[in-house]
Amino acid sequence: MLKVFRSSIAFVIVLILGCQSLLLLLPDGHWGPFLTLATICSTLVLAGLLYRCSGYQERERPEQSKGSRDVLEEKEIPWSVFRKVVENMPIMFDAVDENGVVLFWNKECERITGYTSEEIVGNPNALELFYPDPVQRAKNVEAFLEFNGSYRDWDVDLLCKNGETRTISWSNTSSTAPIPGWYTWGIGTDITKRKKAEQRLTEHATRDELTGLFNRRKIMAVLEMEMDRAARYSDPLTLCLVDIDNFKAVNDVHGHNAGDIVLERVADAIGKGIRKTDSVGRYGGEEFCIVLPHTSMSQSRLLLERIRQTISSMTFLLDSGIGISLTISLGQAQYDPSIKETRQLINSADTALYQAKQSGRNRLCTSDQDL
Repeated sequence: MLKVFRSSIAFVIVLILGCQSLLLLLPDGHWGPFLTLATICSTLVLAGLLYRCSGYQERERPEQSKGSRDVLEEKEIPWSVFRKVVENMPIMFDAVDENGVVLFWNKECERITGYTSEEIVGNPNALELFYPDPVQRAKNVEAFLEFNGSYRDWDVDLLCKNGETRTISWSNTSSTAPIPGWYTWGIGTDITKRKKAEQRLTEHATRDELTGLFNRRKIMAVLEMEMDRAARYSDPLTLCLVDIDNFKAVNDVHGHNAGDIVLERVADAIGKGIRKTDSVGRYGGEEFCIVLPHTSMSQSRLLLERIRQTISSMTFLLDSGIGISLTISLGQAQYDPSIKETRQLINSADTALYQAKQSGRNRLCTSDQDL
């Protein structure tokens, strides 16, 4: 139909040009009005044909576009093409079956983990390579099943072939898998550098720069959390304040650099002397704060006395080559449900510390209310 319109338009244009040519070539006479009228009529016909032709083209385009879309939608992408795309894309891509066995492992997965596709694909024990700890492996499997194979930005630590642990953020789906047999498939991004940077920022915000222990704000937050837990579960909780005896003399006689060495070594000794469940922070100056959850006064006394004896037996070698000895005083207080604020417990431990100082230093004293 469009061809008929175009042919008619061409014919009318030729007719108009012919009439105009005759008007120029023929002398004035009775043919003039006829040719002029023929030109006007032909022009009107041409305008109508152009209008109809444009309308037909507008109606025809959507139909053609729709047909093109249908062809694209119905056309299946061959597995060879899809495989080539995901095999070489610069992001980790994997797929597993319902039993957790890896079915696809692209080159980026190989580059990040060090394990080749031949080592991973079809290997029913592949998870043991990445999570050698059975407890951690069980937790990850449990979380995977809870997600039902679909999740976004799930950060997990993978043990790579070279022994390095890298953090991978996975986003997977278990719906509309493009390949039969795929239970879940998705992409992974190596975020190890970002996680380490975030960890450094956190440490700067919560750690004392000199000693590496918790700073005052962080250890107070830990104390408040442990007090809430002790109140909720009726667990024992002990707080201890530690002060280095005659520390001012160290700075005055040997200089502040010597004082820094003493602080670092005392902090290290305390850190090694406490348990994994305990926390220690630099409370201020030469004073430290130790939080001992799930710990009675008798239990804490044994641990704190061990720390006191360790430090009193140490020799602190300064940059000048001089070796000095020093001691610490300690004051401990037991949490009681009647204590509502951290300041109250700290004041009790501080009072006990003052008693230790007044009674000769190099000793552990207990708050009077806990006797």
